[in-house]
Amino acid sequence: MNSTLSFWADIILRAITAAAATAVACYVAVISKRQWKTNQEKLRLDLFQRRFDIFVRVLEFHWALLEWKDGPEQQALRGPFVKAFCESKFMFPEESGVYEFLREFNQHAFRITGFKSLSDQMRDVMPDEFAKLANQRIQDVNWILGSMDTLLVKLAPHLNFHLL
Repeated sequence: MNSTLSFWADIILRAITAAAATAVACYVAVISKRQWKTNQEKLRLDLFQRRFDIFVRVLEFHWALLEWKDGPEQQALRGPFVKAFCESKFMFPEESGVYEFLREFNQHAFRITGFKSLSDQMRDVMPDEFAKLANQRIQDVNWILGSMDTLLVKLAPHLNFHLL
């Protein structure tokens, strides 16, 4: 009888141990799933934030270009824009066209920012060349002015937080 009791006590103890181990394993699995989901959300939020920072830097430089006076505040916006332009190659898929669009934006911006220093030197010496540069600057400013709609269309799928 004693051996039978010992046998059943051993089985009950093993069952309790197995049930406890299973409960702990299930609990760990639930915690792991929650951590995985939290990490996925954090990655999604970080990606959104990095992309939105690119948009903000482009937007700030956009506004500066429309009234470019070559002041130190405006010059200070050039570096963050170039950084945003370079980051866009890695932060947006190639098929989005964001990087190529910002490359074109950069070319127009370069001519706008360079016009001020060139115009002071060329105005009196080469009036015909100055007139050509002035016309090109007007075209560049008009392109920059209309560029925000295109940029928003290209960025919209990547800045819609609910679709990421």
